[in-house]
Amino acid sequence: MLNKPVAVMDGIWQMRLPLPFELDHVNVYLVELRDGYMLVDCGLGTEESYGELTAQLGEIGVPVSAIREIFLTHTHPDHVGLAKRLLDETGAGLHMHAAELDQLTRIARSADKPLWLDEVLHRAGVPADLIERIEGSFDRIRRNFVELIPHRVLTGEETIEMRSGVLELVLTPGHSPGHLCLYDRGTRTLLSGDHVLQWITPNIGWLPERDALGEFYESLDRIAVYEAERILPGHGKIFSDLKGYVTKTKGHHDARCAQIVEALRGQAKTAHALVSDLWARPLAPFHHRFAVFEVLAHLEYLWRRGEIRREGDGGWDLWIAS
Repeated sequence: MLNKPVAVMDGIWQMRLPLPFELDHVNVYLVELRDGYMLVDCGLGTEESYGELTAQLGEIGVPVSAIREIFLTHTHPDHVGLAKRLLDETGAGLHMHAAELDQLTRIARSADKPLWLDEVLHRAGVPADLIERIEGSFDRIRRNFVELIPHRVLTGEETIEMRSGVLELVLTPGHSPGHLCLYDRGTRTLLSGDHVLQWITPNIGWLPERDALGEFYESLDRIAVYEAERILPGHGKIFSDLKGYVTKTKGHHDARCAQIVEALRGQAKTAHALVSDLWARPLAPFHHRFAVFEVLAHLEYLWRRGEIRREGDGGWDLWIAS
């Protein structure tokens, strides 16, 4: 066992599971219900992650079979990877937002990758050889995308009864289209998934026909009204100061937008070219893909608000300040 489970409060435990990335862990949470337990997020679909989860459950004194519900804040691989295995083993009910179900199903049914991925990278100006290396770096990750059949498809207006209180759902799209947080008003505790993280801002990546960054800003405003004194994030340590986080994170994205507009004054560039303007060090193919999609999300946001315009050139999208 790499980590010890942490008893956050009466009826909630944090379990830290390993990830084979620069961000080397994900936090999942065990919540005691009136009958059995609910697992909030599942970790990556690896034997190491499964072994760590079961070991920490054993440390708490809860067998895997006692998990009666699985709640997904969102369906990124490090949060959904073990879901199918755990559902098969426990017969638990699965809860997830409708938009997450739609996205997961589309990806799982698209064989090797989302059908639009190569086209988006090409139009962003990414060279063909780098696209190939990006695809190779995601081979292992794609195994975590399998179709799931939820017991309860959520809208974000529901509640979940714990043994000692009630969790309110809060819809917070941006990092993903149907991201959900859970809030215990009685103890002022927020299970924030990847929407609120202590030291980093979550990756806000472009998605077809969405304004991911605009949605993220709105979700930050929505969560800021909660009087959370304890924040249980998907990565990092438990912390407080929700309003400070919201202010800091908005400032980060405001600054990133300003950097992009400045880089596009008088010179049209692709999203791929802008990555070099915004990141000082070369990025590995795995991280370059996230950087390109984050730039695209910011470009989409700025374009929708008339601050930049898009031009076409040889199959590439070129962007320039208005």
